[in-house]
Amino acid sequence: MTSTPPNIGSARIAIVGLGYVGLPLAVEFGKQHDTVGYDIHAARIEALKAGHDSTLEVDSEELASASRLSFTCQLADIATCTTYIVTVPTPIDDAKRPDLTPLIKASEALGSVLKPGDTVIYESTVYPGCTEEVCVPILERVSGLCATFRRCRRRPLRGGREETPSWRRQQPGTALLDPMRTTRIADPSRSVTARSASIPATSSIA
Repeated sequence: MTSTPPNIGSARIAIVGLGYVGLPLAVEFGKQHDTVGYDIHAARIEALKAGHDSTLEVDSEELASASRLSFTCQLADIATCTTYIVTVPTPIDDAKRPDLTPLIKASEALGSVLKPGDTVIYESTVYPGCTEEVCVPILERVSGLCATFRRCRRRPLRGGREETPSWRRQQPGTALLDPMRTTRIADPSRSVTARSASIPATSSIA
């Protein structure tokens, strides 16, 4: 079954992980779409609700401009969302090996609230194959649903530039569904731009 990109016009969006990537993304979406910023750290949520970002990625005026953005540390508060964008950190250990613990825990949490028709987009930095081999099986195991998988890639243009028409270009290392107009997934900083797992509208594991 072929996966399809989420319909951003009708989506209720959850940003999972409110660090230097997730928070600016949540603010941009929250200016025009119903968006919930989710983080497991209660102190972080309380500070954002008070209009303060300790990472200084977003100032108080920018936070206030996102009138359709709310914040929570309660998983139940994102259960009604239809598109989940995972931006949790993927640190490396002393041996330079990726620590997938935050990604695994985020996938387990999302699996517990997924519904048929939902879409999960992984924007955390991972090695090739991680989404298919680690994240999607967790989503399926916890949710009891079958997921389809989709990648988005950049298109080369003349002159050595690479971009995709109608995909919004952000700072290197960040990515977003353009809250203004696009219904696709993009990150201009990587050749494999974003990975998403879509749950078909009628889906179950027998």
